[in-house]
Amino acid sequence: MKKSFKSSVIRNAEEAKKYRWQVSLAVLILFIFGALINIPFSREVKRLNIEAGNTGINLNESIYADITTIVISSLILGAILVFIGIWLSSRANMGAPLIARFFSKKPISEIITRDAVVSSFLLAIVVSIILLGLFEIQKEFYPVAHKLSRPSKPFYALVSFSAGITEEIMFRLGLMSLILTVFLFFKKIKKPSNKLVWTSIIISSLFFGLIHLPLSKNFVELTSFTIGVTMVGNLITGSVFGWIFWKRGLLIAILSHILSDIVFHVIGTPYT
Repeated sequence: MKKSFKSSVIRNAEEAKKYRWQVSLAVLILFIFGALINIPFSREVKRLNIEAGNTGINLNESIYADITTIVISSLILGAILVFIGIWLSSRANMGAPLIARFFSKKPISEIITRDAVVSSFLLAIVVSIILLGLFEIQKEFYPVAHKLSRPSKPFYALVSFSAGITEEIMFRLGLMSLILTVFLFFKKIKKPSNKLVWTSIIISSLFFGLIHLPLSKNFVELTSFTIGVTMVGNLITGSVFGWIFWKRGLLIAILSHILSDIVFHVIGTPYT
């Protein structure tokens, strides 16, 4: 098991360069898809806000208006993220090696072991279980009043897939790779040290926590405690996903994130 956690995907720079356009298009399509499947959850949160009497919330009568907006915005944002993560940050040598291997039609087993994949999934599950336990302890000693009801589990099942896809492309492929590339540029080095990678993971994880604050605001009052819980929880999960992205690549990070969210939000009940 220890060997499985130490195992990393074998990155092939030539393969990544050869299939860069195919990988870019695949990741862009994946990002748009991830953004689209978030629509039901987003609309449900708006509906719950309106039901609770909150003003200033606009819920389009037609879901097609939301689809059009999301497709256009995610196409633009996704293109920027793909450019940053796969083209601009190629020096960081992170990217999506398993997707490139898929287009090469060579065996994936040549660059990553099954144990490495399984260990990533197990790590994601364990972290989610630990966080669920911490939430239970927190509810006993410091209960937090909810502003409105949360969406039902089917909505969270959808958002688990949406978040797993879009957040990994945004924060790991995009932001983490960019931060690491900037470090490499200013330090004038070609290969990042473990310290530089971990610094990039932590910084991107802090932004990962900040982006969750507006969503948390829908359900609880933002106090120093609730902000701290949100930031620490997402710093932990963001660091885990960042490590998986570093060691196993984008695709495994996405799948691990999806699995983690399903365990946390769908199987578990952290907010009841």
